[in-house]
Amino acid sequence: MNITAKLGTALVAGAIGLGSLAAAPAQATTAQAGPSCVSVTHWTTKTTHKVRVINNCKYSVTYQVKRRGPDSDCLTVAPHQGYTSWWGRWGRQYQGIRWWCA
Repeated sequence: MNITAKLGTALVAGAIGLGSLAAAPAQATTAQAGPSCVSVTHWTTKTTHKVRVINNCKYSVTYQVKRRGPDSDCLTVAPHQGYTSWWGRWGRQYQGIRWWCA
């Protein structure tokens, strides 16, 4: 194998490795558990998805509903309050919650 082929193979392997490292933090943020004093419930009806976030903390929390298509705006729930988000069932599957958005 000549030096050009070896160098090309090394560059491709490095790019693949960097791509997987770059993807890991985004996945960790999406899958990250929220505060233990916050509960999240997701359910579907015949026509809608609904997500209920109840904040039992002593402080406000911010979150974003992740879904296929556009995600929700950054939402804030005050201490000891709850908020329900809903959207049409078809085309935007629920993918989780991203905590502490800005």
